[in-house]
Amino acid sequence: MIRRFSGVGVAGAAAITLSACAGLSDPVTQRQEQVAHDPSAMMRIGDAAESLGDTEGATAFYRRAAALQPDSAAAHIGVARSLAAQGDIEQAIETLRSAQKREPSNTQFTETLGRLLVAANRPEEGLDAFEEGLQHDPGSVPLLIGKGVSLDATGRHDEAQNSYRRVLQDDPDNTAARKDLALSLSLNGPNEKAAKSNVPWSAKNQTE
Repeated sequence: MIRRFSGVGVAGAAAITLSACAGLSDPVTQRQEQVAHDPSAMMRIGDAAESLGDTEGATAFYRRAAALQPDSAAAHIGVARSLAAQGDIEQAIETLRSAQKREPSNTQFTETLGRLLVAANRPEEGLDAFEEGLQHDPGSVPLLIGKGVSLDATGRHDEAQNSYRRVLQDDPDNTAARKDLALSLSLNGPNEKAAKSNVPWSAKNQTE
């Protein structure tokens, strides 16, 4: 089913575009043309494909949405996320870096890039991304938590704990910060080697 959905999705997107170029005027084709030029529709179809596990189809529709609406952070992040799900981490990272260069103050790109780098076992690069984002938004909770996770992954637990505590100062009930602080404190103990196996971070879960 997933494979069939993927084939229809990608081929269908091409067919819609070709039909529009051919100037066909029947109601079905007109509707297809409208959908093909609607970034919101492309995002919805991309989300549906991704939810079914059709990451290739999702990438195609997210890319179409990004082409129609270049300033859509969600579209570029969708492209990167679906590429990462296919195992194409380098292309996913490049997608986010390119988007970040166009909008360096958009912390959504920085946040997603940093999390992807940490999930790809490149925490030093992830830390650089989070720190860059915090220059634009020093109080960003996701960036502060991301910085903490990066620091923990590089063994700098005391600094990581300071980052989590910074979040808890303003939001004492923040579940993610409390959980990560507890894990970070455990990494300082005698069972550090065992606890450290819990550090790897799911980019997919953290971006939702």
